[in-house]
Amino acid sequence: MIESTKNPLRESNVGEKLCFDKNEFLKTNFSVDEFLHKNRNVPSLELLRDDLGLYLKSLRASMIDLINEDYEDFVSLSANLVGLDQLIDTIEKPLEQFREEIQGIKTMIDENIAEIRQNLDAKRELRIARRNLQSLKKVYETTHKLEDLLANQLKDETKIVDLERAALDLVQLKFNEKFCSNYLNTDVQTDIRNLELEVHKKLRALLTAAIKKSNANCSESLERCLRIYITLDACSDAELAFKEDVVGPYMSEIISEHSLQQTPQGLAGIYSKVLNFISLYMTDLLRLTQYTDKLKGFNFVVNSFWSDVEMRLENHMSSIFAPGNSEVFYAKYKCTQDFLSKIEELLANEESIEVFRQHKQTKAFQGRWNLPVYFQICFQEIAGKFEAILEPPLPDDVLNPNTEHFQLKPFTKAILAIKSCWAEGVFLPELFPKFYKLHVQILLRLCHWIQVVLKSITTKTSSTTPSLKLKNTILLTALHSDINKLLKMLTTQETDMVLANLKLTSMQKIHPNQLDLVKDAVAKSFNDLKNNLSEHLLGIRQAIVDSLITECGPENVKQVNDLPRLYRKTNREVPTRCSTYVDQMLKPMKAFAEEYNDKLDEATVHSILELVLNKITTDYLEAVKEVLTSVQKTEESLRRLRSLKGNGQQSVPASGGAMSDDDKIRLQLRVDVSTWTNELSKLGFMPSDVAQLMELNNIVEESVKGK
Repeated sequence: MIESTKNPLRESNVGEKLCFDKNEFLKTNFSVDEFLHKNRNVPSLELLRDDLGLYLKSLRASMIDLINEDYEDFVSLSANLVGLDQLIDTIEKPLEQFREEIQGIKTMIDENIAEIRQNLDAKRELRIARRNLQSLKKVYETTHKLEDLLANQLKDETKIVDLERAALDLVQLKFNEKFCSNYLNTDVQTDIRNLELEVHKKLRALLTAAIKKSNANCSESLERCLRIYITLDACSDAELAFKEDVVGPYMSEIISEHSLQQTPQGLAGIYSKVLNFISLYMTDLLRLTQYTDKLKGFNFVVNSFWSDVEMRLENHMSSIFAPGNSEVFYAKYKCTQDFLSKIEELLANEESIEVFRQHKQTKAFQGRWNLPVYFQICFQEIAGKFEAILEPPLPDDVLNPNTEHFQLKPFTKAILAIKSCWAEGVFLPELFPKFYKLHVQILLRLCHWIQVVLKSITTKTSSTTPSLKLKNTILLTALHSDINKLLKMLTTQETDMVLANLKLTSMQKIHPNQLDLVKDAVAKSFNDLKNNLSEHLLGIRQAIVDSLITECGPENVKQVNDLPRLYRKTNREVPTRCSTYVDQMLKPMKAFAEEYNDKLDEATVHSILELVLNKITTDYLEAVKEVLTSVQKTEESLRRLRSLKGNGQQSVPASGGAMSDDDKIRLQLRVDVSTWTNELSKLGFMPSDVAQLMELNNIVEESVKGK
């Protein structure tokens, strides 16, 4: 046992007294430099040195305790290691000998494996050579057999049975040729190619004859010919043969510029004759290859019929693609789309239809129709007519003589232009984004015109004559009415029209997953347009209000200040009738309500008059307050003057207690305000509906009651 010299009480407090964290030494990335840098702020290096010494003593004491606790294990471990070297030397030599024996066995096995692999490769090569020799033998045998068959049975009259035998022999010949092509000389390979061409030639002739003779009750020979093509893995050859031998001669007489000029029905007549070919020559072909599972691998509609028709339309009738006349272009394009739709109806399933649409000739044919140029022509026609009515912004004949729908011509023309975008004979589903953009542009251009007109009216209001003010008011009310009607149309008719055409377009061009996104975009754009128009409504309403205030207000309200001059020292009678300025303030509003209750809805007229009345009544109240204050100041001045002069010099009041001039002024104000309030009630406004009106009544009543 190692004798421990530690002091338990002292060591328990070592960690608490140290000027550093002892856990720093336990970190795997402990660094002396980093430790000193972190503890650079200790009171002194001597203190750090002393604490490190204390911590070292504590560690030594802990190590002694650990050894004392496991002392027996340490002693037994040293005892067990005695003689271990001799034991290792004893077993080392046998193990090395055993390793050498295993290495020798492994080397022998590797040699045997290599020898076996070499023998297997040689055997495989011999097997391949044997197979190739057998194939070579069969090639010569099949070649002679096929030559005899072509020279005898198939020389004059081609029978379907003999042709089937020849096809089987040809398949066998081509199969064996693959394995022995290296052993065949050039002459033999040429003979094989000639035999193949001869078989295909006779098969092609038999297919053409079978197609021209076949009908619903006699199509066995046609079916057997097609099966031979499947056997030969030459479906494309059958499609090419049908295209060149049957489709081509028929279409060469139909599809040409001369035929287009001579056909009474024009392009529609050409397409009708082209489709007649299907009923004449392709009924059995489609029944066997498209509508049943008997014969798979053929697509005569796309690879034969359409391939030849598209080539001839593009090369021999290129005039149909000319976009110079929009009406003619539209008619030809729609006729062509109907023609393509009828071709798609011949196809058996969606997969075949998609193959037809993605065919390189179909894409090339669709690309020949210059739809962007067609749209530019339509754009110039539609937008040009609409733009012409907007310049200048306010011509003399801007109002419609017939105001059944819209009162202003630009609104009528805008709706006509929008309807033209979606009209039959103009709109094409493929151009939905462009026509919808034109639709929105027309409405935005109309909004800009409204803004220009409104600015023109409001900037010249102060310097206009009464007749021009009347015209401006008519224009403003017409604008307000037409914008309201247009907003209703945007909510119902316009949206329905666009969505109907969107639905038509979605059948052809828009993926179902994208349809909802397009609908949301359309709805958002219409909402933005409605917000734009609604902002113009507020501006128009404010312009009408400002115009009415100008007609009703400032000059007439100022006449309130003339009342003291009319009654002081004039000996006028006690007032019983309202002043003329009241009628002058009311006259424009009465005329507006009477004139525009029908043209504008009553709620709009009421809201406009309310804004006008609020402003005028507020000004009226200020003017009345000024007059009453002036009257009161005048009375107080007279009263002070009389008191200074004394009782003997006081002016003698009117006989019989007559009303003073100031009282007449107050009474006249009450009569005027009462008349103003009564007339407003006839227009549908209660005192509580108009700002400051109740206060105005209270002021004049209190001024009279006070006297």
